Amino acid sequence: MGLAVTTREVPAWMNGCFPVLGEVAAVESWRSVEELIGWGFAHASVVMANEAHSGLARCIRTREIGVRMIQAAHEAGVRRLAMEALPWPAQDTPGPISAIPPASGGYLAQPDMRRLITAALELGWSLWAYEFDPAPGTSQAEMLTMEFTNRRERDQAKNLCRLLAAAPAEPLLVWCGNGHACKETTGEWVPMGWHFCALSGTDPFVIDQTVTVAFERRPQPWVDDLLAALGETLAAHGGTAGILRDHAPVPLNGWSGVDAVVVSTDNSLT
Repeated sequence: MGLAVTTREVPAWMNGCFPVLGEVAAVESWRSVEELIGWGFAHASVVMANEAHSGLARCIRTREIGVRMIQAAHEAGVRRLAMEALPWPAQDTPGPISAIPPASGGYLAQPDMRRLITAALELGWSLWAYEFDPAPGTSQAEMLTMEFTNRRERDQAKNLCRLLAAAPAEPLLVWCGNGHACKETTGEWVPMGWHFCALSGTDPFVIDQTVTVAFERRPQPWVDDLLAALGETLAAHGGTAGILRDHAPVPLNGWSGVDAVVVSTDNSLT
């Protein structure tokens, strides 16, 4: 779907220098993504995690980690997955979806996305769509406006609220792209995560995987220094590790609207 892509804007102060690298080594709260998912579902009924993409280019690592997150969530008792990329199986019917939808192009045709969906289906999970469906005839130019973007964010949140209300006792894993799950507004942009909190009265546990991803339009000169400082820690976790934002070093502790971040040595878009 040719909808506006929402990536996170980095505060200007993060792009100048990386302060006090020694602080990174002192942090002992880095953990595997499996431990992070377990912690999240122990504290919230809804966990939101993201992949990184820009158009059809994507960071495959974020989807591979998504497979691990699904497996860890299964161990925590989760059996439902809501995915932004899934089409609605019928009008006003978000699911359950029990097979990978056919796709001749787009995200659903990419093998890493299909592996992620298959991982949930093979565990017997139910899958649910929640994407906003624009009105027929909506132009590409309109889809790129902030007004349209915010309407999309709000309607995504409304659809997730319906899923939550239909089975409030069942935990839910939400898989989205880029910054949709953010729980704070940025300028005129009001993301899905903010709307979800306001509409549902539920505070989801949000995990951001995009913090070190090499988006072309988001230069982050501090990333190389961060990865160098975390070399041994990341190596011990297979190249990717997570941390609660409140326990994270500068500048990750200033990453707004999320509860945890995932840092990796694999950050390319393909």
